Amino acid sequence: MKILFIDDDPKLHIVIDLWLSKNGHHVENAYNGKEALERLEKEYFDGLITDINMPLFNGIELVKTALHLPDPPKLIVVLTSRCDIPQLVHEINSAKVHLFSKPFSPAALAELIEQLAAQKANI
Repeated sequence: MKILFIDDDPKLHIVIDLWLSKNGHHVENAYNGKEALERLEKEYFDGLITDINMPLFNGIELVKTALHLPDPPKLIVVLTSRCDIPQLVHEINSAKVHLFSKPFSPAALAELIEQLAAQKANI
């Protein structure tokens, strides 16, 4: 899968890239929501993994916008350290979006991506 990873922590990009690339995925990076949206408007990504709290354009706004693109990513994972998960589910309001709590194990995130990718392949 071609995955766009968005987070403002450069160290996290290295870790996520290593874990997902190990499973055969191609990972590209953006460091804020505005940069990510520009990329999504120009090219297709199978997956989108984004943090919520970012400068310029937060993850919730990014996901809501990405869902309305002509060809949205088939897999969307939102990373969050917020404790108001029910409120986030209400704000995003899409069964296509999966929330994943921070802090997290990169191995657990990679496993979730594999499970979701397998589900999407069977649809």
